[in-house]
Amino acid sequence: MINQPIVIRHLTAFYGPNIYRPQPGVVLRVSAPADYSDQLRAAIKGGALAIGLVIAHLYVVAQAHHDSVQISAFFTTGEPEIGVELCRYVVDGLNAQLRHDETWDADEPLMALRDRRQAQALPVQALQLIANARHRNIPATIFPDRSILLGQGERSWIISYDELRATPDLQPPWQHLGRIPIIAITGEQYRSQAIAEQATRHQGVILDHANRSTVIQALRDPTCQALIVGFDTDSLLREGLPFDQCDLAIITDRQGQRPPTASDDDEWLRALGLPMLCSTSPALINLSDPNLHPLLNYAPHGVIGWSPGTDHR
Repeated sequence: MINQPIVIRHLTAFYGPNIYRPQPGVVLRVSAPADYSDQLRAAIKGGALAIGLVIAHLYVVAQAHHDSVQISAFFTTGEPEIGVELCRYVVDGLNAQLRHDETWDADEPLMALRDRRQAQALPVQALQLIANARHRNIPATIFPDRSILLGQGERSWIISYDELRATPDLQPPWQHLGRIPIIAITGEQYRSQAIAEQATRHQGVILDHANRSTVIQALRDPTCQALIVGFDTDSLLREGLPFDQCDLAIITDRQGQRPPTASDDDEWLRALGLPMLCSTSPALINLSDPNLHPLLNYAPHGVIGWSPGTDHR
């Protein structure tokens, strides 16, 4: 096996708000024998330019760790799946340089990635629909098959790629489209209790241990009137939020074992607090858990105390 000086430890695509930025993006973590952060930064910028991938908010940091250097990179992009493949290409290229491997072809995989990005690009009609929806504050979700969901649940409408190409002037029922109530709950020990509490007040779909896939499935269900969702913390770290706005965020506790995807307690805490950054109302936070207190200054609309076993009507 060829020795790889730079080893990918973590690489993931975020399709929504995440612990780094409120926009979709990519996070990359590698271990290396030395600080190659400058080379990594330059290679990501150059590669994105070569394939026509728009990226922003790129930052790269390095930290010594025992006998290696841990390098983390993050950037926002509207095409995070392509961004992940770009990172793989960049690491392969840097490894080829460090091994002095003259047989590695830098051009062919880069052009293949450019062609793939162009093939997956949405037609102009789709971009116009999405822009119109955002102007009306209507959420838009793009699926891997390039179908588009406008709105949520009972206030949603979905159009396939083939339908869009066949009827370019098709107009959605804008007056019907919009958001449904969403209550987002995070925590470990008391999350299920908070879900049960909210279920007595709201008619709708109830999810626990939810990830992006299960939430998106509920949001595309035309019978879904409201959504009460308890998030698996590891999913928030790996995937971010599957929506850009919720009506209420409840953070019940930071107890138990740290999720495996969190590199430290700070990332764990940021994942738990992620929904409150998208909430349109004050967040409910268990103030009896001191582990949650660092979140208090970051709630956009303030905080209301929440405690297990209390009726929060």
